[in-house]
Amino acid sequence: MNTKTFRITTVWSAFFATFLAFSVSFAQQAHAAERPNVVWIVSEDNSHHYLRHFFKDGAPAPNIEAMATHGVTFDHAFSNAPVCSVARSTLATGCLGPRIGTQFHRKHTIATLPDGLRMFSEVLRDAGYYTSNNSKTDYNATPSKEAWDESSRTASWRKRTNDDQPFFHMESHGQSHESSLHFSQQVFENEKTITDPASVKLADYFPNTEKFRYTHARYHDRIGVIDGIVGNTIAKLKEDGLLEDTFVFYFGDHGGVLPRGKGYIYESGLHVPLVVRVPSKWKHLVDRKNGSRAKGFVSFIDFGPTVLNLASVDVPGQMDGVPFLGAGISASEVEARDESFGYADRFDEKYEFIRSLRKGKYQYIRYFQPYPPGRPAEQLPIPHAGFHRMARTL
Repeated sequence: MNTKTFRITTVWSAFFATFLAFSVSFAQQAHAAERPNVVWIVSEDNSHHYLRHFFKDGAPAPNIEAMATHGVTFDHAFSNAPVCSVARSTLATGCLGPRIGTQFHRKHTIATLPDGLRMFSEVLRDAGYYTSNNSKTDYNATPSKEAWDESSRTASWRKRTNDDQPFFHMESHGQSHESSLHFSQQVFENEKTITDPASVKLADYFPNTEKFRYTHARYHDRIGVIDGIVGNTIAKLKEDGLLEDTFVFYFGDHGGVLPRGKGYIYESGLHVPLVVRVPSKWKHLVDRKNGSRAKGFVSFIDFGPTVLNLASVDVPGQMDGVPFLGAGISASEVEARDESFGYADRFDEKYEFIRSLRKGKYQYIRYFQPYPPGRPAEQLPIPHAGFHRMARTL
């Protein structure tokens, strides 16, 4: 082969390689553009009991209630753990914490994910999605650098360089966090709440005192702040012309901040609000009418697989959860689900070893550490367990 022929061959080879790479990239982008966007709006530390949409004595949340009229309310949505980092690790991986070593809140050593297991946001990125997180992570396992396109306090779908690229965006809001109820005596005496303390309905196990009523009313006010944030995010999507192309999930990350909630494996620590707004363009992916209420059980292990299914991405076999929305998921099948698994281990300085199974209206709790610290081994009783029937006061 002479030099001229070699140069021509090289040029054509480079051209075809470039053309092929461009064609593959274009095909991926075109396919990705045909998929829905998904937004998660997460409020911290509130169970479903604090919202009127779920519990008649809860706080009004007109923006969340408006979402429900354009989508589905899930009356039995559960965090698998009653504390932040454990719950968020479950959300990110679609796996039960005790199986992959992420069940300890504030552990000394961050877990390494099992070989081959990736956070679902990374799986979405591989499928052509732009993924953003604003901004809390709080994982108990080390995420890969590919988990997010951006994870920061300024992360947004608006930072995509290609407006046709589908996106998954997660935003977490601490305005309802337990710290919002850390107030001084001076605040108690001088700052009135929007919610009338006399109007709040207390569970039977709460003290009926002036200060506790004030605390409860103050938290209802925080739910109002969260509802405003939900409204703002919806407004941004509408402003961008994306609302009817985007599934919007609103949910709490685990139980509420008052006693018997956060950190405890009871109903009040695990039962979370979940509303999914269904975009008109993708209504065919949901086997339900707008404004409907689902009674079947869903839990955090199912949330990631659900997003993957909505995006037409295969759910990795290592994940424990199953989708509850998207192609191939019938409402009747979801309605038949009536089980949810829970676990509570380390919570800061408090160590427990508890597992629970919610089956229909009953919750079975098994306590595997049946002794107080320092008790002699010969005095240890056998592990104990108990059934709890669900009641409105939970």
